Amino acid sequence: MASNFARSIMGFDSRRAFRVLQFGAQIRLPFYLLFITIGFMSLFAWHAYSAYAELYTMVMTNVPESYQEQILRQTQDFSIVGAAILGGLVFTILGFSIAYTHTLIGPTVALRRQVQSMKDGNYRTRNKLRKTDAAHHGLAQDLNELAAILQQTQTNAKSAQASQRSA
Repeated sequence: MASNFARSIMGFDSRRAFRVLQFGAQIRLPFYLLFITIGFMSLFAWHAYSAYAELYTMVMTNVPESYQEQILRQTQDFSIVGAAILGGLVFTILGFSIAYTHTLIGPTVALRRQVQSMKDGNYRTRNKLRKTDAAHHGLAQDLNELAAILQQTQTNAKSAQASQRSA
């Protein structure tokens, strides 16, 4: 109740608010992608280290001290920028994966709501998905047709009962 109140105060429409819908499903994908990325980045770092460690040692022992400081500073700057880029990649993967899975999982919330309503006997409910939910439009249309058929059957049964009572 408090979260609905907070959402209404903050101006969020509960049907359109961006939130993690199915935590396990939406968080698992970005972590898989991050583990794969970190694995490949580790392989790349090991390859770079094995390729250039000897060269770095040789250069650092054969250049004047003033150049050593400059090389060390540039190496540290490169490492800091590389870590920042990797951090940006992590947040980009997390954000994109959660947003993308939101578009895949989001329509299932509306579809499940319609199925539950139909299970409760309310056949007037219809589903209207966003244009971006194209993967689920066929299922939504089938559910809407099923609801219409069931509503018509319910109406016919009520009419038949009413005519039997009056006769």
